[in-house]
Amino acid sequence: MSSIRRALLLVAGTVAAVGLALSSASPASAWTWTNGSTVYSGGSLCVQGDAGIDHAGATFSGNLAYANTYARGGGCGAGLANMYAAVKLDVLKWNGSAWFVCRATDWQYGNTGVNQWGPYGPSQVFNYGGAASCGAGWYATRAYAYVWDSTGWHGGTVWAQEFVS
Repeated sequence: MSSIRRALLLVAGTVAAVGLALSSASPASAWTWTNGSTVYSGGSLCVQGDAGIDHAGATFSGNLAYANTYARGGGCGAGLANMYAAVKLDVLKWNGSAWFVCRATDWQYGNTGVNQWGPYGPSQVFNYGGAASCGAGWYATRAYAYVWDSTGWHGGTVWAQEFVS
């Protein structure tokens, strides 16, 4: 058998083994993301936000909650720069009959902008501690996304939830 053929068989075997390992591994955590949710649309301003939550165990997870705020023009079109915006998040836990706040952040303020990936604004990434915070069960991120225009604050909340064991 030629050395090239042996090398190709080795590469093919390695790729197959890695593929089998990845496809048979059960996920140890979850990741939930609500992206681009419109929380206000009026006149020349559209406010959108993101909410996310995950818990430790799998790749890219780490008991984190996420919140983002950004502004778009009327009809939720092009991103708007230099708008004053605010973001806050609550991590909630379901107690069997209602959601209660397990952990929360303070408000963070900043300007919105636009780059090659689209609109952006103030954001938060918060380590809520996973099940160690309030026990195993259903958790949610309630993200508050608000933008100030000359008439006042406009916005609302975005939700993302998952089961945390």
